Amino acid sequence: MSEKALMELKATNGIVLVYNNRVVIKRKGLFAFASQGIKGDTTFFYSNLSGVDYKKPGMTNGYMRFITAGTANYNSKTGLFSSPMSSAQDPNTVILRAFNRKIPALSEEVYNLIMKKISEMQTPFNVAAAVSSADEISKYKTLLDQGVITQNEFEQKKKQLLNL
Repeated sequence: MSEKALMELKATNGIVLVYNNRVVIKRKGLFAFASQGIKGDTTFFYSNLSGVDYKKPGMTNGYMRFITAGTANYNSKTGLFSSPMSSAQDPNTVILRAFNRKIPALSEEVYNLIMKKISEMQTPFNVAAAVSSADEISKYKTLLDQGVITQNEFEQKKKQLLNL
């Protein structure tokens, strides 16, 4: 059974699928094939993303470009009726079609969710939580050694702290 995407955004040169821990650009369709060839899907884990360059479509096409360390410096541009082929060929960019009533609002929702996920994955809290969990386990181990809690209680708390 495959994981269901939280959100899906159909773009001109692919489909953006948003999951809990990653974003996938699925290259599907004629324009995706014309611009990307048979490269296949591109996966970005939130922990590896530096950000997302986003231009909301409106009177002109928009785009969503995923930025990682070492990302080639493409100049994403969009035009009134089409976008330069260089933008469409960027493996980290999807072109968002202008003049489609649903795409602007949906693309903004997708963008906001992705930025939220990136923020959650990259906060110092995650590092502090890992250290804090180790400290908490150590404290519970002391309580176990002192006979204050049972082995079963210690194991349950340890599993809870380690998210097992």
